Amino acid sequence: MNTTTKHLDPTTAIHPLTWAHIDLKAIQHNWTELTKLATTNMAHNAGIMPVIKADAYGHGMIPIAQTLSDNGCKFFAVSNLAEGLSLREAGFTQKILLFESTLPQEAHTMAQAHLTPTVCNLELAHQLDEAGRHLGQEIPVHIKVDTGMGRLGVAEEEAMDFVRQIQGKCKSLKLEGIYTHFPLADTDRDFTFAQMRRFRDLVFALENHFISFSYVHAGNSMGLGDYKSELLNLARPGLMLYGLYPSQELKAKIHLKPVMSVKAKIIFVKTIRKGHGVSYGHTFKAKEDTTIVVLPIGYSNGYLRSLSNRAFVLIHGVRCPVVGRVTMDQTIVDVSTLALSGQLPHLGEEAVLIGHQKDQSIGCDEVADWGGTISYEITCALGSRLPRLCS
Repeated sequence: MNTTTKHLDPTTAIHPLTWAHIDLKAIQHNWTELTKLATTNMAHNAGIMPVIKADAYGHGMIPIAQTLSDNGCKFFAVSNLAEGLSLREAGFTQKILLFESTLPQEAHTMAQAHLTPTVCNLELAHQLDEAGRHLGQEIPVHIKVDTGMGRLGVAEEEAMDFVRQIQGKCKSLKLEGIYTHFPLADTDRDFTFAQMRRFRDLVFALENHFISFSYVHAGNSMGLGDYKSELLNLARPGLMLYGLYPSQELKAKIHLKPVMSVKAKIIFVKTIRKGHGVSYGHTFKAKEDTTIVVLPIGYSNGYLRSLSNRAFVLIHGVRCPVVGRVTMDQTIVDVSTLALSGQLPHLGEEAVLIGHQKDQSIGCDEVADWGGTISYEITCALGSRLPRLCS
């Protein structure tokens, strides 16, 4: 968990030079919109299980969880035991699903903390069963089936026998949920629909053997937004919760608000003479006298080196290009356009790397495109390495 998360206090005398602002009202808005979408796209709607793993994709797991809890959230999904324990230690009592297949030796700790494990191997199932008997409690588990992701999960052709073995031999386990994952929901609809059909057939076959589940789920953000289902009853959006779209087409179906913005204060202003280079390797050389500013953010803060000579930032509401290589702690921006128009930036003024300024904006998707990556990596990198100010 990121210990640098703070609540924004505009009156404080101490303010970081570079920070990520987390808009908790945007989280509330997105939660409401996702709830409406789940009602539309799932015939049997058991609710939404928001994904807040990886420190809520860099947004801060605890403040995000608190905002969701205040708005009626009854489920959380995280990656591993440590994240689940962090939520329990912070006082959250909701159901918490651990996505990762945890090692068998951690079964007792999971059971004591009333965390819901993902089970896709018998070794873990048996250890959980033993922990349940020792503690005198029934342990709810979710079975993960691999229908095409090729990562965690019991192979679909083995799933029937696997589930029946757990039902027959692990009497302390409650088969609460079954789920799978879509690797191509945003790129290959035929593949995804085939996954859904095979997963449906498995669930129905299990029901014919009198094995049913309270929760059947597969819908990540793209799955929830673009695939209606008569089978799935629990959605687990991640990216859309934070105001980001896995597909631009979804903007027509749901209105989301970006949750994270990233800002920095200008710490230096200077003029580079014509022909002079900028930063390591002189990958940028001034074709004429050029006014630059320096921002105190670099790849050590999560602002990727691949953004060198490609990204833009907002200063005075104008897009200004990043020039030269992004360095470990600093980024250089060409503000010649502002200087020529009499708007020369001053020390301490604010630059926006992600977010809005005046009538202009730079989205996380744009930054990801410039950096040759995806928005998930941008928020995780920036949010985990910068002070976060929440309001």
